[in-house]
Formats: sequence, C-alpha cells, structure tokens
Amino acid sequence: MAEKRPVEPEDRLLRNRRLWWGAFGLVLLGVVAWIGFRYLGWVVFGLFTYYVGRPITNRLQRYISSRTIAAALTLTFIIVPILLFIGLFLGIAANQALQILSSDAAAALVSRLPLPIDQLPTDPVDLVVVIFTDPSYSSFLNQFGGFVGVVTATLFNVFLTLIFAFFLLVDDLRLSQWFKENIFGSDSLTVEYLRGVDKGLNSVYFGYTLTIFVVMILAALIYGLFNLVAPGGIRIPYAILLAVVTGVFTLIPLVGRSIVYVFIVAIMAAQALQTGPQLLWVPIVFFVLMVLVFDNVVRTYIRPYLSGKSYDMALVMFAYLLGPILFGWYGIFLGPLLMVLIVEFVTKVMPRFTNVEGEDEPMPEIGTGGGSPMEFGDFPDTDRGETPAG
Repeated sequence: MAEKRPVEPEDRLLRNRRLWWGAFGLVLLGVVAWIGFRYLGWVVFGLFTYYVGRPITNRLQRYISSRTIAAALTLTFIIVPILLFIGLFLGIAANQALQILSSDAAAALVSRLPLPIDQLPTDPVDLVVVIFTDPSYSSFLNQFGGFVGVVTATLFNVFLTLIFAFFLLVDDLRLSQWFKENIFGSDSLTVEYLRGVDKGLNSVYFGYTLTIFVVMILAALIYGLFNLVAPGGIRIPYAILLAVVTGVFTLIPLVGRSIVYVFIVAIMAAQALQTGPQLLWVPIVFFVLMVLVFDNVVRTYIRPYLSGKSYDMALVMFAYLLGPILFGWYGIFLGPLLMVLIVEFVTKVMPRFTNVEGEDEPMPEIGTGGGSPMEFGDFPDTDRGETPAG
C-alpha cells in the first residue's frame, strides 16, 4: 500500500487561496445575477434588439469596414425607428382596445381628477400658493410627478438596453472567442450547446418575432385600404387592433389568421345586411383575398424568409402566448428565450448524458475541451457564414 504523502504547507496555502478566490468569484457571480434579475426584462429586450440588429450590421459591414460604425448606423437609423413605430402602433391598438372596453373611460377619468379648474386664482403668486397648499392640487402633482418618474426611468432603461445591444453588436465575436479559449474549451459540449442556442435565438428573435410584426403592419395596411375602397359604408372596425390580433394569431398553426378573418367577415356581413343584402359580396371578396392571396404570401415568402423552420410552431406558439402571461410585458422576449434554452438542452445535452446509442463511450466533458476546434468563436456570426460577401 502506497504511503500517503504529507500535505506540504505550500500546497495547503495554494488550496486555501483557491478556496478564497472561488468564494469571492461566487459572491461576484451572485451580484451579477442579482443585477440581471433586477433588470431581467431589459436584458432580454436587449438580447432581442441584438439579434434583430445583427444580420443588418453584418450586411452593412460588407460596405463599411468598421463594425462599430455599422452597429451605430443599425441602431440609430433602423432599430430605433422600428421600435418607435412598433411602440406607436401598439399604443394605437391599446387605445382602440380601451375604447371597446369602455367608450366613456376618458370622460370618467377626467371626472375623477380632483382639479377645480374654475376656482384657480389669476394672480401668479396666489396660484403657486394654492397649487402647493391645496390638498387636491398637491395630490395631483404627486401623481403627475410619479408618472414623470416612471416615464423617465423607462426612457433611461431603453437607453441602457440600446447601449447593451450596441456592445454586443461590436464585441460579440471577441467575447465568444475569449470564453471559448479561457472558460469552455475549444471542443466541448458547452460550445455545441451555446452554438445551438445562438442559432435558435437568431431564428426566434429575428425570425418569428419579426414575422409577427410584419404580419401586423401588412394587415393594418390592408384593413385600412379596404376601409377606403369598401362600398356602402361597410368598414372594418378597430382596424389597428384587429391587425395586432392577426399578427398574434399567426402563431396558431393552420387556422390562426382565418379565425380573425371569419370574425371580420361576420361584422361586415352584419353591416351589409343592415345596409343592403346586395353588399354581401364585399365580405366574401375580403375573405377570399385574405385567405388565397395574403395568407399565401405569408406562407410562401414572409415566414420562410424570416423565421425558417428551426422549431415546431406549437412550441413557438406556447412560448409567445404564455410568456407575457407568466412574466409580464417582457415575457414576449423571455418566453422564447426559455423555450430555446430548454429545447437545445433536451436535444443536444440530454442525449449525451443518457448515452442511449453508445453505452461504452465516455461521458463528454462540459466546459473543457481539446482536439479539433469548433466554431464557437463564430457563434454570434452565423449569419455571416450563411450570406457571404460578394
């Protein structure tokens, strides 16, 4: 039996140092995790912005040598206008939804405001004194100040999100290469898993999400144009809101958008019966055009070009529909992220550990590697390989 070698003081000191550094690293990791949890919604929104802007930045880099300039142009002239337009679009849809819920909502809100405007003094000094001493006005000022604070905080968080996306657009390759060489190793299961997650997020964020928004915008244009040319006073009510619903129902396989079309046709048919039965051809023409023309354009061109076929549509549907219900506004980004993480783990990692096909093969290492290098350093740049310059 081999004699056990005594532990040298130097070895004990080295082990203690490693333990202290490991504990310190765990503390730092906990701080980062706490910050990420506090800003979870904005972090996933930043990831979405990055994946939407990455293919555009890659295209611009064909003509602009500096990736920093290409990323700045992408965010300033493409991503920010798109976000503003989508925000305005969804704001109009939300306003129409409120109109449906209660047409007297605005009047009721104004009537509840404790502001006796007709009793305000005309003298500026007396006006300031009344505003800051009267409980009614001071309560309103507090509410208004809270509203301004929320808007300011939101704008600041959006600014931080854009900076985060810009940082990723500029340094994604450098970061991935550093982690591959110093943390994960060149040939490891972690590398393969992260490459799959990257491709999945590119497909989901740039693909499916943009598909939803493109369908929303096109449906809004079609509904608005139809309202302009439809005869006999037949109209599609709340066109923007129904366009948003059409985009969301794109996630439902087979019959998604058709449900919205049938609802719109029923409304227009009721209008036609009130105006004149001879106008029933209008909703029929609308339904035929949407099903045979618009839906074919979405299936043939829009969806394959943007989203591809990386994941089953049922998974994508549940991710997008359950995400906002479970997590709030940012669930539309966090739900698909969790779906990609889970699916890639089940398809790439779990089979390695169950080892069904080769029970005699050794278990793969996670985070350590050797042998032929994989392309993990290029994982944020998968688009560049798919669309080479020239």
